[in-house]
Amino acid sequence: MTYRLALLMLFSFLVASLLQFLPVSEVLAIWVPQWVALIIIYWALVLDERFKLLLPCFVGLCLDVMNGTILGQHALALLWVSFIVLKNGKQLRRAGRIQQMVEIGLLILGYQFILSVIQGVIGQQLVDWRYFAASLTSAIIWPWISIVLDDSCRRFVKLKEE
Repeated sequence: MTYRLALLMLFSFLVASLLQFLPVSEVLAIWVPQWVALIIIYWALVLDERFKLLLPCFVGLCLDVMNGTILGQHALALLWVSFIVLKNGKQLRRAGRIQQMVEIGLLILGYQFILSVIQGVIGQQLVDWRYFAASLTSAIIWPWISIVLDDSCRRFVKLKEE
């Protein structure tokens, strides 16, 4: 992994974290996309066999600390998402934009489901259907995330030539 790629990855995670934790009204809060999970999905798709599962574990632990939740729940959910993307990455890369949006929406839905199950097990308040609205907005925002990061990779990292 090159120095420029590492910087681009770090920058993308910082921006995603900032977007994830922007203060919004309660009405809009349920529609905030799962930015960090989308960035994990993108890098797992792009890096393929060079993607290491230590990254989603570390990012998940950082999310747990930032959210003030039990340590490991975001790490577990992000590891599951990363594993699914790494197993089915070739099919997902070959899919069209609409099919990618549907599959990314389902991955984010699974990510949120894992988080809600963990919250239920530890005795926190169970979530209702509105909790899963972010999977819809995450699926809708996916094409723009992939376009922006693909362009950044082409300009600054030249990832395709490595």
